[in-house]
Amino acid sequence: MAGTGRAAAGHLGGRDVADGARRPARPGAFAGPPARPAAGNRAGAAARHPGPAAAAGWFRRAVPAATRPLQVGGDWYDLVDLDGGRIALVVGDCVGHGLAAATVMGQLRSACRALLLEHPTPAAALAALDRFAARLPGATCTTAFCAVLTPETGELAYSSAGHPPPVLVHADRTTQLLEDGHSIPLGVRTGLDRPEARVVIPPRGTLLLYTDGLVERRRDPLDEGITRVAELLENSASATPDELADKLMTSLAPAAGYEDDVAVLLYRQPGPLEIGFPADAGQLAPTRRALRGWLDRCGLGAEQVQNVLVATGEAVANAIEHGHRDTPGGPIRLNAIALADRVHVTVNDTGTWKPPQAAATFRRGRGMMLMRELVTEVDVHQTTDGTTVHLHARITA
Repeated sequence: MAGTGRAAAGHLGGRDVADGARRPARPGAFAGPPARPAAGNRAGAAARHPGPAAAAGWFRRAVPAATRPLQVGGDWYDLVDLDGGRIALVVGDCVGHGLAAATVMGQLRSACRALLLEHPTPAAALAALDRFAARLPGATCTTAFCAVLTPETGELAYSSAGHPPPVLVHADRTTQLLEDGHSIPLGVRTGLDRPEARVVIPPRGTLLLYTDGLVERRRDPLDEGITRVAELLENSASATPDELADKLMTSLAPAAGYEDDVAVLLYRQPGPLEIGFPADAGQLAPTRRALRGWLDRCGLGAEQVQNVLVATGEAVANAIEHGHRDTPGGPIRLNAIALADRVHVTVNDTGTWKPPQAAATFRRGRGMMLMRELVTEVDVHQTTDGTTVHLHARITA
């Protein structure tokens, strides 16, 4: 089972680089002085362009054990929207397999989701879930990892009830196991004060949450399995999170299939930027602010932020001026994702661009040339359904 995006259960200045001169702004260009980064859920312009969606960027996989006749099990994941744009994330593993474990799992997952709305900190939620698990037959010794993420800053508060430690891979490929905030499994002893720890997911850092079926192998220590996962993540830092999730599930799978249920949650900071707006020049300022804030959270330097903003502005200007010249107000989509070493921005319209001019003038026909000067790679794909511009910018130290 795979999925991306929404919350779910189980699951610019127009600087010319050639001479530093200011280029005259044309309709649609991302022109203007630097703006303050827009918060993902800030009111005003950001209400129309909210930046990363509440749970965007979470990639989920769940596979039942290959040896079980019923395609159900006791592992689960969950993503819960909390106040202030925060996201609660949970992975858990009930004792046992099959329908009995799945029944217990369903009750624990529902209880945990409700408790997080009343106790929106990981330690408090797990302490309350302790009391519930102690009274639920079959729930004792369930392991769970619960965390609350603030996407705007990357701050992660977390608590673990006997669960394997998540893996955090930095953009420089160094690895960190989240082993703090750890205590005993659920339902073993009620009234326990659960510990809580904090970490900041750095720009372009990748976080993996998983259940033990991913790393546990007969006759192998659990630490060896965790090391295999960490090494795979280190060597795949340039992959998109979706590609990485697939690689984890296929590369680590035993020849006969997984012996235990597996659930995986994967996230990269910041989550993808997804903006839809009509082809109208009035939409450019809020779009620029949202993109600038997202690029800042990616950890780009000021010059690279400016280069990507200008290149994207040219692509958006083309979409408005050419792609929708016969359909004013037609839809445009801007998407951006972060990888460990680069950012990828796409601009998509549903119209058809004009054929390129034979020769560029001072004011016209230079947009594609400028884009190629400002970013590492530019690809343009045109079909009968519209045009998509792909901008790839490699991040410099």
